[in-house]
Amino acid sequence: MKKLLASAAALVAMCSHQGALAAQATKPCMTNSEFQSVAVVLLPALHSQAVTSCKAFLPANAGLLVQSAELTARYATSAERERTAAGDILARLLAKEMPVPMSGSAILPFIEGMVPAMLAQEIDAEACEVANNIWTAIAPLPPENIASTLGAILLAASKDKAKDSKNKSDRRSFDDFAVCPYVATAQAPGS
Repeated sequence: MKKLLASAAALVAMCSHQGALAAQATKPCMTNSEFQSVAVVLLPALHSQAVTSCKAFLPANAGLLVQSAELTARYATSAERERTAAGDILARLLAKEMPVPMSGSAILPFIEGMVPAMLAQEIDAEACEVANNIWTAIAPLPPENIASTLGAILLAASKDKAKDSKNKSDRRSFDDFAVCPYVATAQAPGS
């Protein structure tokens, strides 16, 4: 289970490298809704990179690879609606890391370019199998639900990693990414 969550986190943990923030006693984290905004914007790049990286490891009929262009296009449509909010969230989270203040609209393209490269470094045959199995199951969901699911997986993986990680050499490039702990809620019908 720990390996599964770690592999899922490699696929999911997408936004920014906050290595310098790890040294702080309390690192900033994104709320579930903030993570959802950022993740929705990054879904097209994440999906596209996962498809590219995993083609060598998966059969042609793997769920991740089937209808990949259509899924990426569907994610891109939703991503457009969240761009401003996601950029503002990233600008706030990364403000202390930037040598000069930057707007969200300036930071977002940089992050969108970084994510595929960071993800590609983490992907191997095992991670592709896990990514395929998770993505195949959640692909029919709306992008916002996919983002929330990925946030929950990342949160679970980060808690699992924190319990096991005494050794700094076990760190991956995405380990400093933080989603604030939360409890998902639902509204009663008719509310």
